[in-house]
Amino acid sequence: MAYREFSYIGVGQVYLSADGGPLLTVGNASALSFSFDEEKKTQKDYTSPGGGNANSTSRIDNFTGSLTMHDYTAANLALALRGAVAEIATAAVVDEAHDSHGVGGELIPFDFNYDADIAPVITLANATPCVADTDYELTPNGILTIEGGNIDANGVLVSYTKAVAEQMEALVEAGQEFKLVFDGMNEAQDGKASKVSLHRIKFSPAQGLQFLGGEYGEVPIEFEVLSDATVVGAGLSKYFKLSQVV
Repeated sequence: MAYREFSYIGVGQVYLSADGGPLLTVGNASALSFSFDEEKKTQKDYTSPGGGNANSTSRIDNFTGSLTMHDYTAANLALALRGAVAEIATAAVVDEAHDSHGVGGELIPFDFNYDADIAPVITLANATPCVADTDYELTPNGILTIEGGNIDANGVLVSYTKAVAEQMEALVEAGQEFKLVFDGMNEAQDGKASKVSLHRIKFSPAQGLQFLGGEYGEVPIEFEVLSDATVVGAGLSKYFKLSQVV
């Protein structure tokens, strides 16, 4: 067969499925890569001087991969932090109790994100109303007490409307198995279709995440590719499959 240039620049979307559920996108991702560790055994050639090997045997010891995501969704962060995700619906919160220390500049965060279009109502523990910009000022996630205001060390009650939000509790889940499909295109070959399917993977906790900084954050995460016993048949991989238009 004559040589044909077939360079590769991959673009597309990564999808994950948990427990046989729907394949859902992780959003904008900049990298998906694999690596392999080889376990190799050799038999030295002792029959003649000069060294060398009479035989060698090798097998794949570890098949791992990495994925870099750029959407800080609760679902993506849960992958990186073995978390659980809850969807928060809008609802009224009445007299949510919080401790206070009677000092200015104290942050009192609410239990949930609040709807910024509806002003929260703050009262002292004895139901005395507090005044915005006199006793406290609003922050994106609660209130900040003002020096000389009426908020004392007896606590406050806050009433507000929950914003529609998503909430992630970190490190509460065991490692979950996923199926991964890269629905991609080869940009170097006029956008021809290229698909990668990983039958079974398990993610490891992220080594680090950025939540404050001047650059766009990213969620780098590593995973192990596992054998799928349900894949049977001669010539079929229990690990992953690649198909692409030529």
